[in-house]
Amino acid sequence: MQTRTAVIATALAAAGVLGATGSALAETGHASAPPTFHQMDTNKSGTISEPELRAGAQAQGVSRADVHKAFRMVDTNSDGQISKQEFVKGSRKG
Repeated sequence: MQTRTAVIATALAAAGVLGATGSALAETGHASAPPTFHQMDTNKSGTISEPELRAGAQAQGVSRADVHKAFRMVDTNSDGQISKQEFVKGSRKG
């Protein structure tokens, strides 16, 4: 049985919020496509902060609390940033 946090991360991945390249919708340019890593990295630092993840996830209807839980799960080295590697690994959890 998955923990609630694992379920949240899985849901974010399924929604494309934690997808490495976004969903097939993103590739077709659909307006409601989930954001990619590079789109969520709004300050172009090479990592995603929790506020950046929150902005992308909330646009997909994910609650602030669920974003916080998922961020903590995906940020495996606990440095307060999600690297591209963590983002890709997070998209495959579940």
